Amino acid sequence: MHEYAEIRAYKETDEGTRLIVTIPGKELGGYIKRFSVGGVVKSELRLDDGRSISANQRKKCYATLKDIALHTGYLPEELKEIMKYYYISDTGEGYFSLSNCSMTTARLFINYLIEFCFIWDIPIADSGLDRTDDINAYLYMCIKYRKCFSTGKPADLHHCTGSRIGMGGNRNKVSHSGRFFLPVSRELHNEVHVTGEETFFKKHHVYGIQVDNETLKELGYNVDKIENHEQEG
Repeated sequence: MHEYAEIRAYKETDEGTRLIVTIPGKELGGYIKRFSVGGVVKSELRLDDGRSISANQRKKCYATLKDIALHTGYLPEELKEIMKYYYISDTGEGYFSLSNCSMTTARLFINYLIEFCFIWDIPIADSGLDRTDDINAYLYMCIKYRKCFSTGKPADLHHCTGSRIGMGGNRNKVSHSGRFFLPVSRELHNEVHVTGEETFFKKHHVYGIQVDNETLKELGYNVDKIENHEQEG
């Protein structure tokens, strides 16, 4: 179920952020009672900033749709409607237009298109960094599908400083949970070690990120057993 809501107040606590939310014109007490566990309903919260899609976002959408159309053989306008309905079906969102949808919807749709390209190995004409509207989400997708953030080639996962496995450490026994990674091609992996992370990150406008344990398991990384891990030089 998706509803528009108004956040009337918030308070930061040790447990997180508490919100006072009003959903205009709706009586949802029965729904909350039905699906609550211990008086709590767990649900996704998406914050929409209220602004309409930007020209730059629209350009990114159409450029990525063109890449998919060229790869699949569909006409661009036909492919646009197909991908919109795929997105609606997978997310539960309502129908939208790329002429006036919100910036939030545009950002999520761009992410969806890029992930579609990763899943089906569809080449993107530009660097994915130039296409994304959400760098953190893009880097996460690159890690999940083992794609280099810059070239789209198969990637190594660089263990960032503070997350490296010490000399002699067994990668199959050391827990990778909570570590920071950056997905890089073999050439860029060599570059980051030669130039150092600080220089590399500034040059490419990227950074290492953490991923959830489920994704680490899917990538074949251990998240359970823990050994002492020393820093590499």
